[in-house]
Amino acid sequence: MKMHNFLREKLEKKPYVLGAFVASCSPTNVEILGMNGMDFVILDMEHSPLGLETMVDMIRACESYGMVAIPRVYTMETKLMRRVLDVGAHGLMVPMVSNEHDARYIMDAVKFPPLGIRGMNSGRGPRWGAYENYLKEANAALFTMFQCETVEGVENIDKLVKTPGLDAVFIGSGDLSLEMGHPNNPKHPEVAAAIDKVLKACQKNNIIPGIVTSSPEAAAEKIKQGFRIVTIMNDLGMFKKQSKLQLDEVHKLCD
Repeated sequence: MKMHNFLREKLEKKPYVLGAFVASCSPTNVEILGMNGMDFVILDMEHSPLGLETMVDMIRACESYGMVAIPRVYTMETKLMRRVLDVGAHGLMVPMVSNEHDARYIMDAVKFPPLGIRGMNSGRGPRWGAYENYLKEANAALFTMFQCETVEGVENIDKLVKTPGLDAVFIGSGDLSLEMGHPNNPKHPEVAAAIDKVLKACQKNNIIPGIVTSSPEAAAEKIKQGFRIVTIMNDLGMFKKQSKLQLDEVHKLCD
């Protein structure tokens, strides 16, 4: 068996990919998103109680529909990064990457020598030995994505995008706008300028730019701006929104 960088392969065929954050810890939700044609999901281990055993079932649900599974770990938890890859994740998203020290620390954890110092394993990641060239293929096949969501990260973006082995930079505009003093206002001129700076640095250095959005209109705007990895929803946020709409509509019809 040969490894594949599934997200890169999708991006070779089309200009952008659409995804969702999954915070529900639900393999069923993942399966439904895959059935609907979502390209990838971010399995959120940063802001949810998701554990590794459940995550394996979520990854399997992704694989049933050709959807890419990218867990997001808690900031700088390198032991967790290694375990996530060891159990078969297709890549990794790391939040709050702000400087070259952060970048080096992460790459040491997720890449085999000579790019890092990750240790060997024989579990689900290498498919119990079925990936015969796992040690040679994993560095390129496992999609590595930094989140740029701090002022320091924006200031250092020209250095961060030169990190060997990096595939993508994903802008967390919520945390970035919060730190810049304009919470939940990514359109504020200062925040918009920071986002544009990160985008241009990615494009200049052949790093794939990504960003979070929460509506079809916002997603389309960011795609037209040049972003290629775009999340369009959080599964729990969508459930909350749609269930409230259903309730409100029934009450309205009964008045």
